[in-house]
Amino acid sequence: MELTFLGIGSAFNPGMENTSAFFIFENELYLLDCGETVFARLWNSRVLVDCSGVNVAISHLHCDHCGSLGSLISYCALVLKIPVRVIHPLESVTQLLDLMGIERSFYTWLPTLDAEPGRAVSFQPQEVEHVNNMRCFGYIISGPEKKIYYSGDARFIPAPVVDAFMKGDLDEIYQDTSFMTGLHAAHGSLEYLQQSFAPEFCSRIYCIHLDSDYRETIRAAGFRVPDYRS
Repeated sequence: MELTFLGIGSAFNPGMENTSAFFIFENELYLLDCGETVFARLWNSRVLVDCSGVNVAISHLHCDHCGSLGSLISYCALVLKIPVRVIHPLESVTQLLDLMGIERSFYTWLPTLDAEPGRAVSFQPQEVEHVNNMRCFGYIISGPEKKIYYSGDARFIPAPVVDAFMKGDLDEIYQDTSFMTGLHAAHGSLEYLQQSFAPEFCSRIYCIHLDSDYRETIRAAGFRVPDYRS
């Protein structure tokens, strides 16, 4: 269940492309967020061609997290003829897809993805703070060999997630980490991570959704950045 990142940038840092990651398990693709640049990256990689199904978890409905979701669903339904599951706790994602002209028969909406016989992967949403006019979510993702947390856009890591990580119940954290901070920040920051975690935890925390290319600063602070090449 190793994540492959298609981008690690924020909405205003398109040079590093929209933050999104995927893994393949038992021939199904599991995708975290599907911003404006994501479908093109998947299409160019040809990774979809050999998959028997697609599961895409959407953290929230800002464009850099769901902007090419409609194209992905249509391509899978009309060209590849493979099923798509859209995971998001709120039915608003289906309303957005309605406005995009995406037929509901093209996909299945699930508020969560539970492990079940024949499926060892689960996505459990965790509500996070990002902006005041939209509910937003991170996900705890569990597989046979690893359990991780992916923040989406979030000012902070939820306390239960921090506790689980400290106890060793979570292997890795992928956290929205902005370089710039302000009085009304909508994103996490490197300063927040440094204040929240002792050095022995840093090597299992990955900084994502970067607002500039400050990867060397992140690494110098002891944290990690996902491998990514444009």
